[in-house]
Amino acid sequence: MTETILIIDDEPSVSDALKLVLEANGYDVTVADNGRDGLAESRKQRFAFVIVDLFLTDAYGLDLLKDIHQEQPQLPILLITGHGSPEVFASARNLGAVGALSKPFQPAEILAIITQNVAQPGP
Repeated sequence: MTETILIIDDEPSVSDALKLVLEANGYDVTVADNGRDGLAESRKQRFAFVIVDLFLTDAYGLDLLKDIHQEQPQLPILLITGHGSPEVFASARNLGAVGALSKPFQPAEILAIITQNVAQPGP
């Protein structure tokens, strides 16, 4: 069974690039370009992993992370941001994130975190 990853990011350049990398590595990908749609997607489909941007047009990523984690505590969530700080990263971990990355990041960094938290995709 192929694992599906949810990307919640309002920057098409980021979500499109992540989608390409993840699909090339065998994952199915769903993209939500705002927090409202991301939360709705997380409720209607089973995901193996979620990537959430810190600043969205309609939501604060830490609040979204908290909401998703409260509803699905076993679901690994990664926070990504162009405005990272040690405090934000610590808050993300305290709210249940498996990690946090500052933009720009390398595809290998994301893949390593996903691999640590998700079963490898199948054919």
